[in-house]
Amino acid sequence: MALDVVVLTTGPLLSLQDAKDHLRIDGNDEDELIQLYTDAAVQACLTYCDLRLVPVGAEPSFKAAALLNLGDLYGSREAVVAGQSYGVNPTGENLLRPFRTIRI
Repeated sequence: MALDVVVLTTGPLLSLQDAKDHLRIDGNDEDELIQLYTDAAVQACLTYCDLRLVPVGAEPSFKAAALLNLGDLYGSREAVVAGQSYGVNPTGENLLRPFRTIRI
């Protein structure tokens, strides 16, 4: 079954303002870093599903998953944090699982 896809002609899945609102950031000092993390978060969602575009009707799931990824990227700026214990939050993967292509 092929998925219909949509090109987001109105702009990116997440705007810089969407990202800053999610991260609760008011200033502009980290805009470049936040945009980098935003782009990486969206790309990670598409890569996880082996897609180039967001499927029609799936925008809310992809946006929510990308925001969760963004929060992780922004909150954990180091590959390893000494003295910290983190569990895996499967919510982002669960949001994207219906759209994931699994190759055999």
